[in-house]
Amino acid sequence: MVVIIDADYNEETRTGHVAGIVAKDILAEKEEYVLTSIVTEIADYIPGQFYKRELKSVKSIIEQMKKEEIDLIVIDGYADSGTEEHALGTFVFEEYNIPVIGIGKNKYNRCVLENLEVYRGKKSQKPLYVTSKGMDNEKAKELVKQMAGENRLPYFVKLADNRARDWNF
Repeated sequence: MVVIIDADYNEETRTGHVAGIVAKDILAEKEEYVLTSIVTEIADYIPGQFYKRELKSVKSIIEQMKKEEIDLIVIDGYADSGTEEHALGTFVFEEYNIPVIGIGKNKYNRCVLENLEVYRGKKSQKPLYVTSKGMDNEKAKELVKQMAGENRLPYFVKLADNRARDWNF
């Protein structure tokens, strides 16, 4: 199984709403089910320390699953920066020893890795930035290119984003 995770935060209440889209594999066209959670006492957003805010959210979804059934975790953000500074996906990989693909919507200036761009969608001129931990990055990029959906954001990534933003559950 693969789980695609995203979160939305309310700064005023210091809570997060997290969504995890679970599918048989990353190339599936339909999700198996959706997990959600509310995370309290979220950390402040600190540039370069994104994991302090996001790691608790990612864990809140993974902890609802049987870890031995998870083959791959996909996160909104970077899995590796190519430096000693750990990216969110590095922490997730170290915690669970499950391969992680990070899909960044924007370029992370502290990342020194090259050739991360993936263009999806017929008209998209803005790339996604794909990094991985626990798997070859070229393979990760190819998988992201092949994920379901015809737009820049793969279907599961967009669904996770939409579900995380939907606080009316």
